[in-house]
Amino acid sequence: MIKRMLTRYYLWNKRLFKKYSFLLILCMVPLLVGGIRLLAKEESGIARVVLCLPNPEDELASQVTEKLMGEEGILRYLLCEDEEEARRMVVENEADTAWIFAEDLADSLQKTASRKRIGPVVKVVERKESVSLIFSREILGAALYPAFSYAIYEAYVRSDLGLTQVSEEELRQAYERMLVEDSLFEMAYLDGGQDMEEDYHYLQAPVRGILATWLVICGLAACLYYMQDEEQGVFSRIPAARRLPASFGVCAVFLSDAALVLLIACKLAGVFTVWQREILSCLLFACATLAFCNLLRLICDTPERLGSTILVLTAGMLVLCPVFLNLRNFRVLKYLLPSYYYLLSIHSVRYLYGMVIYTTVVSVLCVLLFKWKNRNIRM
Repeated sequence: MIKRMLTRYYLWNKRLFKKYSFLLILCMVPLLVGGIRLLAKEESGIARVVLCLPNPEDELASQVTEKLMGEEGILRYLLCEDEEEARRMVVENEADTAWIFAEDLADSLQKTASRKRIGPVVKVVERKESVSLIFSREILGAALYPAFSYAIYEAYVRSDLGLTQVSEEELRQAYERMLVEDSLFEMAYLDGGQDMEEDYHYLQAPVRGILATWLVICGLAACLYYMQDEEQGVFSRIPAARRLPASFGVCAVFLSDAALVLLIACKLAGVFTVWQREILSCLLFACATLAFCNLLRLICDTPERLGSTILVLTAGMLVLCPVFLNLRNFRVLKYLLPSYYYLLSIHSVRYLYGMVIYTTVVSVLCVLLFKWKNRNIRM
């Protein structure tokens, strides 16, 4: 029995690899992943920031600038030494914002910390307010925080406590002993997993969602292949009333290849988590997609109708599923799409169970609809 199944699996795979359209569908993934990895290596960002240092010899300002430019992120930094030039770049849309540091940044932070001065430590020039620029100011604050934190500590010890005789070295050592180097916040997922995901460029974030959409398209393509073969009489030896298992088997061969490509693509794209969760989620997702696409095949009844749903479904999955954004509305529509469960199952066990229930329900609907459509055909 197992040997016969493996033989059929091999023969159907061999037949699929002779189809140029099948190879084209599989080749879409390496092109997508390769393109995104190349883009991730290029200089890019959602906002361009001019770092203006009126005094290039200011040690603290230079350190902050080097730290910002050395971090990979969503901001693209440009250097400038003249304030007027920085303002001009913002006005003429050569940059989205300019951060103009004080000529003596350490002194400005010290005066602000000791409440001797109320004024800007860094001037921020923007053309217009936006979410990305609000976020960029948080990055600026994080870069200035270590120096400002020490300045507040020093002002408290010397002014409020009156310990003026303490040397700078002793003060620094005492500060570093109390310093909390780890993050104050720790990200965790609903299943208790922590730090499961690799660091990746922001351009790589939607890769998994796009691949999930691609797998559903593969499932629909597999159903189209089956319907074309059925019209050509490939399954004429199988009674019409018993062809549902055949359709599931043929489509499963296609989806098994696609699922393997999806796993490899996630690894190469840098969005992989852990093997156990990835394999289990992908396996359940392939089963859910198999049931979903076969139900659509039975509903549409003809290759032309089924083909016309691909564009609508693709757009729906890209919008409703958490590919680019996770919308809070349209929950009922989301629960109809297998890719929604898969994308959330990576960090939530609940959606793994959800995929099992989804696959079971949709498979039962497939059987009922198939029997109803073939109710007048003898077994």
